[in-house]
Formats: sequence, C-alpha cells, structure tokens
Amino acid sequence: MNNTSVHQIDCLDFHLVKWLDNGKIGESIGTVHSVFDKVINFISIDGLTLFTLALSEVIQSPKMMRTCDSKSFSYTKSSLYPSKEIYLISYRLLKIGPFLWDFSEAKIWERDLTSLSSNPKVTNNQLEKLNDFIYTNGADSGLLTAWTYDTYPDLRDSINSKNLYFPSFLQSLQSLNQAIRKKKIMESTCNMAGLGMGLTPSMDDFLTGLFATWDYFDFPLFRIEKKKKVYWLQKIKGKTTDISYFMLEHCLNGYVNDPLLELLENLGSESTHGLEEVLKIGSTSGTDMLTGVSFAYQKLIYHQRRQNNGVKSDY
Repeated sequence: MNNTSVHQIDCLDFHLVKWLDNGKIGESIGTVHSVFDKVINFISIDGLTLFTLALSEVIQSPKMMRTCDSKSFSYTKSSLYPSKEIYLISYRLLKIGPFLWDFSEAKIWERDLTSLSSNPKVTNNQLEKLNDFIYTNGADSGLLTAWTYDTYPDLRDSINSKNLYFPSFLQSLQSLNQAIRKKKIMESTCNMAGLGMGLTPSMDDFLTGLFATWDYFDFPLFRIEKKKKVYWLQKIKGKTTDISYFMLEHCLNGYVNDPLLELLENLGSESTHGLEEVLKIGSTSGTDMLTGVSFAYQKLIYHQRRQNNGVKSDY
C-alpha cells in the first residue's frame, strides 16, 4: 500500500474533534497506547486523554474515530507498536505510523446524556423487563451471579457460585447498599473500581451503567455525590486499567457508548433491541453494564415510591 495515500476516517466523536483541533500542526499529539484486532488506542503526550481509531463495526464511544476502510486499518495497525508517536500534520490530517488519515469530512458523533430526551419516567414494569432480560440472557463474570443474589432473595439458597470473584462482587454490592443509606456513594465505589478481569474489569462496567443511569434520571443523592468526581478519579487512578479509567472519567462527565445512550433513552420501549445491543459489548461487559443499570434503577424506584407516599426519602 502507498504510504502517501490518504485514508478516510468516516465517523468521529465531537469531543475528539475539538481536542484534535486544538493540537499544534506538525507536532506529536500522542503515542500508541495499545493495539488490538479492531481497535488502536492512543494516549496524549500529557497522559490526560485516551483516544481511539477503530473499525466501523466497533460501537461508537467517547473519544473514538472509526473507519470503514478495513484494509488501510490493517496496514496501519501492522506498522505500529506501543509508544510510537503520531502527528497532526495538517488541518484535520493525522500521520499514524507511515500512513495519513483524514477526518475533515468525517460524520460527527455528538451525543451524551444531556442530548437525550428530557423528563424520563421510571416504572416498575421497566425494571421487571430489564431484570428478566439480564437474568435470562446475561453472561456471567461472577457479577451476574452476585447481582442475582442481591436482586432475587428467593433464589439465594440455590446459588452456589464457584467463580473466584463472586464473593468480592457480592460484598461490593452489599457495601454499596449500605453506602447509599449513609450517603457515601463515592467512598464506597472507590473501593469497587478495578475489580474483575479484562481491559474493562467487570465492576468498572457495572459502575458505568450505574453512574450513567443515576445521572440521566437525576437521582438526587448522586447529583450531590458527583461533585466529588475529581477526588474519586484521583483515588481510582492506578487501581484499574487505563482504558477503564478513561471510560469511567467519560461517564462521570456524561459521555458513554452509543448503545447505553440508546438504552437509557428507550427503556420504556416494548422492544428488547436496546438491551440486546448493550449485551453485545465485550464478552461480559454488556451484561455487567446492564446489572449496573438495574441496580441504579432499583434505587430510583425506591426513591420514587417514598416520594409518592409522601415520605421523605432517606437519600
């Protein structure tokens, strides 16, 4: 392949466009962080931004650019190694390895929690549908079993998980229940970050679903607790993977992947399409996110019930 030919980026996150447009032309803007089959991750020179070039079949996420040109992506990927620098060499033109990537005509993805429809409703029927779907279709990293134990008390006697992480997951959920009553969400979830296996450990995926749901539905306690996000992010730095850390940072700023946004906006739909799309994320990441959505939703229902009964909520 001719290295001087220009390859096209087809879709780009709005926040990444803004960040790239502030870069200095002709200078290095970052280095290769990690290379996978369908994804290349980069880290900024100052270490404060993780951004991604991915194939189009990868779900759109914050700070991601995607391409339909699988051949060019493959050639680019094969030329890279961790710490290799990349450059902004002209207006909206990147030099990644020996190859040029143009994002001047890319479709801009501009979605976050604030862009979704307002006045969302919380109902028991939605929660039941969500829980039934997770229980029936979920993939278990140990967290699904812990969530089942917490969500369905009648099934506890039949649960005998041999998963290594199950006891820690269950303890985390029980500790979070107590922390909510004590109004110490961020303190408790600090200890949960990084728990599990993979590029995005299971408990981090759970926290992404949890925080995004509470943020979208404007859970009063989380609205207050989220003010501690800078402290929280400092506390979890180094406790989890870089990829997971930035996922959680984005989430606390209202930016999550496209399927999760679609799900939150359409939880009241009769279709299970939104649930199925989230479920497809990773091997168990989608399930773990859904358990976070469910846990958050249960607390929203409890809060709403107390309000409807004229009882002052304890959170």
